[in-house]
Amino acid sequence: MDGIQQLIQNKDYAALVKACERVELQMAASPSANWNIQEIYAVLLLAYALVDDLNGARFLRKRILAAQRRSAEIDTAWRLCVIMWERRYDEFYEALVYDWSPLVLPLAESLRDTLRDKLAIVLQKTYTNMDLDTASRYFGMSEMELVPGLGWGYDTNSKMFTPAKPTSLPRHPSEMNQVSRLANTLLRLEQC
Repeated sequence: MDGIQQLIQNKDYAALVKACERVELQMAASPSANWNIQEIYAVLLLAYALVDDLNGARFLRKRILAAQRRSAEIDTAWRLCVIMWERRYDEFYEALVYDWSPLVLPLAESLRDTLRDKLAIVLQKTYTNMDLDTASRYFGMSEMELVPGLGWGYDTNSKMFTPAKPTSLPRHPSEMNQVSRLANTLLRLEQC
């Protein structure tokens, strides 16, 4: 369990997924009292969500149901995965309010922060202006939290946010040359 706690503290979620999968396999091979498998399942569900593997979470859910290992914490973690899959972000923050076990709580907080970061990137590219209600639904924050938290421009009179422009990485000429060479090669092959 110490190794799993260390991976959670280090935020090494890919390694956490592998470690939890190993524990699941060990428990299937020889059930042991050393692990609380229901807590491991809740950790694994949220870890899958953190590494953007919602299909992995879906298959884990099927294994949990088949083994009849459900718990309130597992069901809440699964609900978060479903809400993310369906992109119902306002419900995500409501479902996040749960009495998580000490092992799972940092993952739930990380999932919240990760979702907010990803949404900020997408919304910066999508919106030129966003009203307070829309921003509150996407980020699950009040006006007082949103204004300093996002770092976007905010007009208090109209209650409109102006997303910061995303920084784009400049393309190197070598990348463009490679694309050009590939296109020329394809044209020559088509002519043959």
